[in-house]
Amino acid sequence: MKALVKTAAGIGNLEVLDVAEPIPKPDQLKIEVKVGAICGTDLHIHDDEYANCPPMVLGHEMSGVVVEVGDGVTRFGVGDRVTSETFKFTCGHCRFCQTGLIGLCANRESMGVHVDGAFAKYVCQREESLHKLPDSIDFEAGSMSEPTAVAVRAVYERAKVSPGDVVLVSGPGPVGLLCLQAIKSVGATVVLVGATGDENRMALGKELGADVVLNAATDSFGELLDMTDGLGVDIAFECGGSQASLNQCIAHARKGAQLVLVGLFGREISVDLDTAIINELTVLPSFTYRHRTWQRTMRLLGEGTIKTAPLVSGRFPLTEWEKAFETVRARRGSKYLLLPVD
Repeated sequence: MKALVKTAAGIGNLEVLDVAEPIPKPDQLKIEVKVGAICGTDLHIHDDEYANCPPMVLGHEMSGVVVEVGDGVTRFGVGDRVTSETFKFTCGHCRFCQTGLIGLCANRESMGVHVDGAFAKYVCQREESLHKLPDSIDFEAGSMSEPTAVAVRAVYERAKVSPGDVVLVSGPGPVGLLCLQAIKSVGATVVLVGATGDENRMALGKELGADVVLNAATDSFGELLDMTDGLGVDIAFECGGSQASLNQCIAHARKGAQLVLVGLFGREISVDLDTAIINELTVLPSFTYRHRTWQRTMRLLGEGTIKTAPLVSGRFPLTEWEKAFETVRARRGSKYLLLPVD
């Protein structure tokens, strides 16, 4: 089968290769991938900005159909439509696993990062990490359930968003737009902030429910201050993964606010800790999710409270991954999908 492989450490070293089809282990299922979605992490791996273990097949956002079931699997059968968490192995014994924080397991192995992922015709995944797709969720939406779970974890489990809060979402990329929708479902007011070049994404954010949309380079933040009696926002979600985005989150958060860090930066950055300390900001990094996060995620997707279809800006065959990656870098849309090829 054809797969997009990170062949060696360093910048680049991605190539579509013919590789053997995977064989499921006793607790695994073999899945025919229908849709893979490109994540910013995939670009960080390409750029050697995110730790990874080549050689391995890239890709961790996916949906597909079960075509083979390993021994001991009880919850799934051939023909089931599924989506997946990234975790392919967690030890189950460390303090993090024992408290449900599987994403922090020191022995964790994730698809497309440490072991073979989903940018291929087939992938094997453990039963524990799979979730059935209800009929109301198509394969494209299913491929975006993983970043949706990231947003749901940040909004519902890490932050304490309440009805009536004024919330800043900085960075109108896919995760930012998913966070926006999750925040709106709680009953909060959302100020979405982007940069020059994000105009299409900011317009989409307005369609998805943002109450105020600001271009950080050209717009005044006076409206934000008016909304908050000059105090600043109650919660700021940093979803852009940039120095400027983080700075504006700190600058426009009120005293005692929550600062939720969702975006990955891929490099060392400087942080205005004095302001964060003096204003007693509660800093909440949010990286992965729990198994239970997915129950809420699938419900929100299934009932249409969080919509993913508007985020899909294009589809590319796996063999055109370079064009797809460059399109993502250019911020010409929101979410781009890779489709398997024979």
